[in-house]
Amino acid sequence: MVVVALIGILATLFAPEIGSLRDRAEKVICTGHLRSLYAAFSAYLNDNEQWPQLATDASGEEADLSQQDEEQVWFDALKDYGIAEKDWQCPTLTRLLGLNDPSADTSEAPKMHYTPTHFDDNPLSPRMWPTMPWLIEIEDIHHGGALLIRADGAVRTDLEALSTSGH
Repeated sequence: MVVVALIGILATLFAPEIGSLRDRAEKVICTGHLRSLYAAFSAYLNDNEQWPQLATDASGEEADLSQQDEEQVWFDALKDYGIAEKDWQCPTLTRLLGLNDPSADTSEAPKMHYTPTHFDDNPLSPRMWPTMPWLIEIEDIHHGGALLIRADGAVRTDLEALSTSGH
């Protein structure tokens, strides 16, 4: 009985720490995904001399795409650079939305947890402003601001980026 009680007490003491370790590990994975996406976008830029472009309508404006169609454009643009659908997903948001559960209805859930900036087709635009984010998380799920990766390759939170840009 004493051993069971001690294990219970220790589990109670360390439970918050285990959750914190999980959160930090998921943030590291999320940061790794942003770095992988950054490398793929950089390679795409070098190979194609422009940022991936969304479809345009007859007037030359970006076409009004559904969420799924726009996601597919980005998936297709980077698949030849080793980027899979899972690389677009933050493990924390995946867990919080219950998307790890095989019985979950994921039809309405976003498959991309990072939003790419829509640059024009000028090859210099994505690198013109080093502090401009290339991708930003769709939610502040790591507490302290949504993660983003800038044109200079730095991963920051949106709050850190604001404080370092002089705004």
